[in-house]
Amino acid sequence: MLAYHEAGHAVLSAAINEVPSQVSIIGDAASLGRTSQRMLARPSVLAQVCLAGFAAEHLLTGRRPRQLDQEVRFSILARRDSELMKAFAGADQRDGHRAVQEVQRMMLPRSDDELSQAVNRLYDAARESLGCVWPAVGRVAAALLERESLDRDGVCDAIGDVDVLGAVFAIQDQRGLRG
Repeated sequence: MLAYHEAGHAVLSAAINEVPSQVSIIGDAASLGRTSQRMLARPSVLAQVCLAGFAAEHLLTGRRPRQLDQEVRFSILARRDSELMKAFAGADQRDGHRAVQEVQRMMLPRSDDELSQAVNRLYDAARESLGCVWPAVGRVAAALLERESLDRDGVCDAIGDVDVLGAVFAIQDQRGLRG
């Protein structure tokens, strides 16, 4: 599951942000795996990349990960209580929280529901985008299971000849997410 989670981040980032400099399923004190990339894109792009790991899990299992909803709800709750985030070390580095932060950069939500709905729209876009390039996600996950860590060239080699740009751009365009 972890390999697919990180592969989801890597493949969607390769399509709409940039190919990650490193993808790993080797855990550390802060996380089970890591995808490292520059985060200079638009908030809608960065939120989707943050949500892509959960989207890949959803495509793999057929179920939306509960962890996603927990992280998003916690982040929305913590925006009203800054001490709450401080009380849970590392919560600010979780994918769901980072996605909520990016969505808040895009808009000033009038309510928690509006913020949650915006995160869900981007999650659906990430899941649909990954669904169109699922063979690439599988290839990156397999490479991660074999080597545990991939650099930029390793990600590109694993994606191989799968056209991640065309398919993902089509979804992004349909949803009005490419500017």
